[in-house]
Amino acid sequence: MRRLAALCMAAVSLLAACGGASGERVVIAAGTTLVDSGFLQLVVDAYERGHDGVELSIVGLGSAEAIAYAEAGSADVIVTHNKDLLDQLIDRVPRAHRTSPFASTFVVLGPPGMQGAASPVDLFASVAQHGVPFVSRDDGSGTNAKEREIWALVPHDPSGDDWYVRTGSGMGATLLVANEKGAVTLSELGAWLTARDGLRLSELPITDTALLDNPYEVTVLFPAELPEAADFQGWLMTESGRAAIVAANDELFGRQVYRTP
Repeated sequence: MRRLAALCMAAVSLLAACGGASGERVVIAAGTTLVDSGFLQLVVDAYERGHDGVELSIVGLGSAEAIAYAEAGSADVIVTHNKDLLDQLIDRVPRAHRTSPFASTFVVLGPPGMQGAASPVDLFASVAQHGVPFVSRDDGSGTNAKEREIWALVPHDPSGDDWYVRTGSGMGATLLVANEKGAVTLSELGAWLTARDGLRLSELPITDTALLDNPYEVTVLFPAELPEAADFQGWLMTESGRAAIVAANDELFGRQVYRTP
């Protein structure tokens, strides 16, 4: 029910954004973290300032929903971080073109004073061993996909454990539940920095963070059919696009959370 409401709100926002548009419109289905933080909007604003006659409309969805939205013909560009789903999409739509203009990182969060670990796999293994409460988005997002990847490496399936809580919701709601329960959760750094004020959670120290790297990919399903979408995708990889990404990071976080290559 909550997911249906979120989709309806996204559709209403999209229709509102389209009202009065006088130029070519490109619809971007993007991960909720990028949308909720305001990061992608700042980048889009920079693009539109230099490209008269093109309007970019953003819809915030989890990775699985964003890909389905685009395949249904409702979006022209996908900005997500679920590699496996994107690989499957390319198999189905071989004309699709993907690039990687920026990357972030995941962080493991938990109650203050909780010990970290040498790796996220070791930390998840400790959670399972001691029955520490863990809150999962369980929503088909890229964050959820990374969480499942780590559990598979433990290896442990927590789905039947009573300490494992599923929200079926976005990162903001999941952080609130983890905060209330004093639980462990996985979050993208940008989402955590945006929502952390007022929360009692802390970043848990991880020595080897290689598994927590989080590359984003921008995919255009049919670049030949909508050159404006392909142009935005290409612009992100240019000096101007990279400068816009750097500026958005500085404005929102005062640091480079979404790193350019």
